[in-house]
Amino acid sequence: MASCDLLDVDPLELQFPFVLDKQIPCPLRLANRTDRTVAFKVKTTNPRKYCVRPNNGIVPPRSLCTVVVTMQAQTVVPPDLQCKDKFMVQSVVISDSLSAKDITSQMFAKEGGNVLQEVKLKVAYVMPPEPPSEIAEEHDGLDRVLVPMQRIVDNGKSTSELSSGSVSLRSAEEFGSPVGRIVKSEEFLKAAGPAMETKTYAGPGEQSHQLSAIITKLTEEKNSALEQNRKLQVELELVRCEARKQQSAFSLVLLIAFGLLGIVLGYIVKK
Repeated sequence: MASCDLLDVDPLELQFPFVLDKQIPCPLRLANRTDRTVAFKVKTTNPRKYCVRPNNGIVPPRSLCTVVVTMQAQTVVPPDLQCKDKFMVQSVVISDSLSAKDITSQMFAKEGGNVLQEVKLKVAYVMPPEPPSEIAEEHDGLDRVLVPMQRIVDNGKSTSELSSGSVSLRSAEEFGSPVGRIVKSEEFLKAAGPAMETKTYAGPGEQSHQLSAIITKLTEEKNSALEQNRKLQVELELVRCEARKQQSAFSLVLLIAFGLLGIVLGYIVKK
């Protein structure tokens, strides 16, 4: 929290749990600790990326105002979840007779001799909270199944029978349960219909296993690429050696040819 002469601003860092293709809101609280009416204005270095409601307004004396900053849906994950966007909250004392519709940009102009208070805010991306684990989802699903089952039993048996444990699995069939008979929990879940369906999410252990599998696969691909590169280098060296051999042989042939030519020319000159 930043405390100034006019408004206390909280938080000083706007944190957005980064999720692709989803708008993400973040509340910003402005507290007027003075006995005077204060007007405020919220600015950002990236106005197309954020929606601020309200982006200006009035905070009465000893009052609190909440501003909602919403990040528009993003389609690309920034490198290392880094964000360089900035916000600034400007505040100025105004007459008690003015309302929010009377706020103008000239009120926040330093050239007009206005005494402004400015608080700068940072923006940070954070990892979204993990979804509920499979165990929690399974427990909720069983609760949704057992509640209708208990109601069926209650309709046909008294409280005393329930407490004595005399109700058997046949009670569902005797009192016309939509399931008919209870043999396995899977059958009951199927008969319960779409309302009983639950979604399961990979827990931390499963996520760790998937990450290890990805790392292993990438390591194997890297080793394979290094091996291919080594083979190519060996083949290239063999080609170079063969080319040097052919060049040496060609040079030798030229020397022999020039030598024979010299002998023939010498013989012709003597005659």
